Amino acid sequence: MHLLLGHSEDSCCAGVFARLEARGLPARIFVAPLMPPARLTWRLDAAGLASSLYPDAPDTEISGVLVRDAGWLEPAGWDAVDHAYMQAELRAVTLAWLAGLACPVINRPDAALWYRAGAPLLAWRALLRDSGLPLPEVVVTNDPAEARAFRHRLAADGVAGAVYAPLTAPAGYLLADDDAWERLAALQARTPVCLTEPHGAATLACIVGNAVIWDCAPPPKAAALEPQLSRFAAAAHLTFVEIALAPVRHGLAAVLVDPVPRLEHFALPTRARILDALVALLTTEKAVMPAAPRALS
Repeated sequence: MHLLLGHSEDSCCAGVFARLEARGLPARIFVAPLMPPARLTWRLDAAGLASSLYPDAPDTEISGVLVRDAGWLEPAGWDAVDHAYMQAELRAVTLAWLAGLACPVINRPDAALWYRAGAPLLAWRALLRDSGLPLPEVVVTNDPAEARAFRHRLAADGVAGAVYAPLTAPAGYLLADDDAWERLAALQARTPVCLTEPHGAATLACIVGNAVIWDCAPPPKAAALEPQLSRFAAAAHLTFVEIALAPVRHGLAAVLVDPVPRLEHFALPTRARILDALVALLTTEKAVMPAAPRALS
């Protein structure tokens, strides 16, 4: 039995499910893995770890797991504080259960990813840099003079403006004129801001296991970074991750990391290759990457 933790509306879950079914391999999609009919038993003793989640599918019969979503506890009827606590508890239990499975798990999550969902590129910089991937210049400051100095450095290289990127939302705002920079200075009186250099059109890559799958024929400089992309995925303990590379003023740089790749970002032929690679990972013991605690930054 293969378990897909996510939604049937998710094209990744649906595509993997269809491919497994076509091969005669049983598979089930679970939106909320700990909800009924789940009956969790997790025991750690001197003999080792033993667990069971579903009465009709013992953990020893689980052949592979694709993790797309941990599920969501409906907030109706809950106090907001209690709901947040119970949601965190459910995720912690799911983490422990997944950590004990011996079968291939894609992506076997850790607390850093589940409790810091949507982490900005800044949070991945240490791993990206240590893996040898080039990065855009970033400045985090509450000093308007430092922000102006960054603007002047970019202008000296022919770049008009910088991008203000909030650390708590997937958004970016181009600071293209004096008025925008004045509003930024007013914001800096209250909080530090994150500024990064603008980038050009992105080239997408999806790392699945040891394979780097490009959305289109990559430029030579991007293709040359395949070893670094694979090194990053291994260091982050991600068997499935989306990375965008784009030109900045000093060359190509990593500008996005998404540990929950979206098939909709890729062309149809690329989606098929990604799905085939995921099924290959789920159906071989060699798919498992070592799970180990690590910090994003």
